[in-house]
Amino acid sequence: MASFDPFPVLTTPRLRLRAMEPADVERLFRIRSDPQVTRYTGRAPDSSIADTEQNLAVVSAGIRENTSIYWGITLKEGGELIGNGGFWRWNKPHRWAEIGYGLLPAFWGQGIMTEALRAMLPFGFASMDLHRVEAQLDPENRASARVLERLGFTREGQHRQNWYYDERFTDTAVYGLLRGEFHAAAT
Repeated sequence: MASFDPFPVLTTPRLRLRAMEPADVERLFRIRSDPQVTRYTGRAPDSSIADTEQNLAVVSAGIRENTSIYWGITLKEGGELIGNGGFWRWNKPHRWAEIGYGLLPAFWGQGIMTEALRAMLPFGFASMDLHRVEAQLDPENRASARVLERLGFTREGQHRQNWYYDERFTDTAVYGLLRGEFHAAAT
């Protein structure tokens, strides 16, 4: 079973994925408070730094308790936080977890999230011993769906009106990637 101590730092040609720290809270607030980023998340944008600090505390607790892991996504050059992502809802007995992510709009369309997830997925399958990674997203979020499809995820279905936010019900598209599918696509 994976241990997140010491925190696993992941690198790619352009990115460094590292633990998020209290010093990142202002950059994380920029991500979590941006209406473009939160448009499809089914939650209101963070309205204060205190909201973001509370989220960071939840992330830190999940890492400490070995129940979830989230990385801060930074460019190797500069090192400022531009996004985040990781595994949560980790169901250890059944060896699956949900993956989630967010990225500042200034970095959209550059392949950054695909590159970051290509680093996270091997960690999940090897170090966390996952058999399945799942993603749930608003069916209207075509950009996120394209990222998942590029990585080999399959759209498996859709939950109808299972999320209530902003005085309306919305659907959730479910995508899945199995360990064998990931390894087959990587070779």
